[in-house]
Amino acid sequence: MPQVDAQTKALQDAIFLSKVARARRTPMSEKLATGAHLFDEGMQQMRAAIRSDNPSFTAEQVEREVTRRLKIRRLLDEGNLYRDAGVLDE
Repeated sequence: MPQVDAQTKALQDAIFLSKVARARRTPMSEKLATGAHLFDEGMQQMRAAIRSDNPSFTAEQVEREVTRRLKIRRLLDEGNLYRDAGVLDE
């Protein structure tokens, strides 16, 4: 990793602290809305990538592949600590 001079390091630190301060001032409702928006964008990108890789897929096949990929991601994130309990009665 290349060395960074003191002036550049100070500028990087100031920018980082400014971003942290701005994030702390952001209302929780805005943070949640931004998270939902980013998730939706990610889902659109995933669908576009699936369509690009599989141009003959129907909309239903694309959605099945999205579901499959999300399930794999969830299993990886959870480290197989949980299992599906099925539908529970309310």
